[in-house]
Amino acid sequence: MSDGPVEIPESEATGTVRELYDDMKATMNIGMINLIYRRMATADGLLEWVWDAVRPVLASGDVERAALLLESGLDWPSMPEIPAPALPLLGLGSPEIDTLIRVLDDYNRGNSLNLFLLTAFAERLKSGGSWEEVPDATVDVPSAKPQDLPPIVAMSDMSKETASLVRVLSAPISLANKPMIPSLFRHLARWPGYLALVSPHIIHMIGSGKLSTVSSIVRNRAIGFAPDLGKKIRVPVGLKTPGEATQAYWLDQWQSYTSKPIPEMIVIGYALRHALPTA
Repeated sequence: MSDGPVEIPESEATGTVRELYDDMKATMNIGMINLIYRRMATADGLLEWVWDAVRPVLASGDVERAALLLESGLDWPSMPEIPAPALPLLGLGSPEIDTLIRVLDDYNRGNSLNLFLLTAFAERLKSGGSWEEVPDATVDVPSAKPQDLPPIVAMSDMSKETASLVRVLSAPISLANKPMIPSLFRHLARWPGYLALVSPHIIHMIGSGKLSTVSSIVRNRAIGFAPDLGKKIRVPVGLKTPGEATQAYWLDQWQSYTSKPIPEMIVIGYALRHALPTA
C-alpha cells in the first residue's frame, strides 16, 4: 500500500524545480519544502504557475500578520512539558534539541503561511471571473539564506516500528481515500524516542476532539482572510496556464489539504513546540 501521493523530494530536485524550492524557502524563511509543493512539482509547470501567483501576496505583509495573529490569539492544546533530565534519555542532547526546535518552528511557520496562501488561492480560483494583472511587488527576502533542515526521513529508511508509528499518527490526519504522511512526522522520525513519548498525547488530542475543535478555528481564520488576500493574487504573466482538468484536480487537492491536514498539523506542531524549552 502506498504511503501517499507522488512527489519530488528536495534531494531529487533539479533545474527549475530546484530554483523554485530555493526561492520558496528563502521567501518564506523556512528550511524545508512542504509536501503540497513537492507534490505540485510533479505536474509540469504547475508549481511555477502557482508560486508566481501567490509570491506577491507575501510582499504585502498581510500573510505574515495573519500568521502572527493566529499564533497569539488561540488557546492551543497543551502537552506536558518534557522534564530536562528526560531529554538525554530520548537521545536529545543540546544540538539535537536545537535542531528539533528548529524543525517545529519551521513547520509551524510554513504550515501557517501555506494555510493562508493556499486558502486564498483556492478561493480566488473557485470564484472564477477574470484575473487582473497586478504590478509586480518586491518581496523582501532575508539576506541570509535560511538554514536547511536535516533531510526528511524516507519511510523505507525508518525502522519497522518507527514507520508503523508514523503511519498510526498519520492515518487520522488524512482525508478518506486520500492517504498521506505529514512531513513533520517524517522529520520527527529522526528521533524515535521523542516521537514515541509524544505520540500518546497526539492520539489523545485527536480522540478527545480537541484537535478537531481548534483546527476548525484555525481553518476559519484562514477563510476569513481569504477575500482580502485573494485580491493580491495576480495572474502569472508569460507562463503556460494549466488546463481546466489540471486546475480542477488541484483545486480539490488544495481545498482538501487546507480543510484538514494543514490546520491539524499546525495545532499538533504548536502543542509539540510548547512542550519543549525555549531556544
